[in-house]
Amino acid sequence: MKKLNCLTVVLLLSSAVFASNTANLEDDQDKGRYSTSHYDGGFLSHLNVSAGLSTLGFTAEVSTPISESLKLRAGFDIFNFNTKQYDFDIDDEQGTLNEAFGFTPTYETKGSLNTFHGHALVDYYPFRKGILHLTAGFYLGNTKIKAKGLLTDGDGTPVQLRPGYDWPTIDFDGKELDITDGRLDADLTLGQTIKPYFGIGLGRAVSKRRVGVKFELGVLYQGDYTLKQNGKTVATTSDVNASIEDADKVTKWLKWWPMVNLQINYRIF
Repeated sequence: MKKLNCLTVVLLLSSAVFASNTANLEDDQDKGRYSTSHYDGGFLSHLNVSAGLSTLGFTAEVSTPISESLKLRAGFDIFNFNTKQYDFDIDDEQGTLNEAFGFTPTYETKGSLNTFHGHALVDYYPFRKGILHLTAGFYLGNTKIKAKGLLTDGDGTPVQLRPGYDWPTIDFDGKELDITDGRLDADLTLGQTIKPYFGIGLGRAVSKRRVGVKFELGVLYQGDYTLKQNGKTVATTSDVNASIEDADKVTKWLKWWPMVNLQINYRIF
């Protein structure tokens, strides 16, 4: 009986030692290359890839830790969109359009939005095991709106010059926009090439598990817009007092581009 009790004690001790060694081995493996901890290691100790949608279009990026609380993200954003037709009233204070056409015309236009940016961002995690983060960085690229349209009588009929008149121009804060055969085309570039960004979000730039989700809200400061026609700068928001009604009201808020970003992350290692 004593021998049986001794054997039982030996087996229990052996099992405890085996379990302890196994746990230590798993801990060592977890701290290795395929660690599931998003906050362990330094630069390039982990690498994440992600893709998603933002208010700048489709976005894709790679992420890596800088330190326990700082993560680096870099990627690109792309978006192309064609608008439906819009009608705008024209302020003809001097009456030149009314003289040329016999009435004040309506501008009927269709446009396109094209944007491509690269970005570099740093996420700061104030809580070591938390998912809340603050983000700062910059976007590098251009957002362009192209408008192509006709001056009409408001019902879709193109304007016709009265006999003896030449095609007039539209005044845009002392700058002249050309009308060619009733057409008025222009390009609008929103902001500067380098644009600072600030945001706040939930989720991990480097996923704790193999797959994760990340959501972010922020604002991108684009700066003044530039209006061009035939490759020449016509005006910017720094000096503009638009003759086309409500144009300046739209372009002012475009200085601050709202950012909403939802991504799915995959941790490579």
